[in-house]
Amino acid sequence: MDQQRHTQKKLDNGNIHTSPKISTHLDIEVHGAQVYSHKVLEEFQEEVKYSIDTCKIRGFSEAGSLEVTTVRDANRDRNYQVTYCQDTFKATCSCRMLERKGIICRHVIWIYSSNGVKKIPELYVVNRWCKDEIRMKMFDYNGEATEDVDIIDGKQIAMSVMWSEIHKTVAMLMGKLKADVDNFSSVIREFKEKLSLYGSPMNKQQQLKKIFGCSASQDITILPPKQ
Repeated sequence: MDQQRHTQKKLDNGNIHTSPKISTHLDIEVHGAQVYSHKVLEEFQEEVKYSIDTCKIRGFSEAGSLEVTTVRDANRDRNYQVTYCQDTFKATCSCRMLERKGIICRHVIWIYSSNGVKKIPELYVVNRWCKDEIRMKMFDYNGEATEDVDIIDGKQIAMSVMWSEIHKTVAMLMGKLKADVDNFSSVIREFKEKLSLYGSPMNKQQQLKKIFGCSASQDITILPPKQ
């Protein structure tokens, strides 16, 4: 978990403090670089470049405010139907890339560029792909928020200070006489006895019961396979 948090923070730092290279003249790519994380932006930029290089119009019809355009994708050697609403900027494509991956496809990008749309509509900016995504809080088995949250309450600060003091004290005992270690151990035992007045800590089975809301089954029906 520590490694995952470290990797996530490293990626977040890169998203915030570095600027990706813009590869085309389209304003919609610039907007993508402003909202998307670097990893997702790479895929979005590929769609932007393909929209310029491989997409051509093959048919067009109107129904009120809706425009239905047949777009030829030379790279895939196929035609796709793109429905676009001028009033709401909503667009759907028969390739269904938006539904599958959460980013607009080259065919929709081509339609937006043809209609002078310079930004990705907010409706199609998926939060989980954004560089400023708000992470969900993480909780331990007691239902308490961990330290990796946006807001830290007074209890968490006090617990952190207490752990720091314990670690510093143990570090001071390194290389000391056995008598000093024994004295410290006796203090810890007295401290544990005082804490016992607030109830004993939960064992593993109790922790699992609190998480899942039920006790573990005593009938074991799934066994390790024979070698």
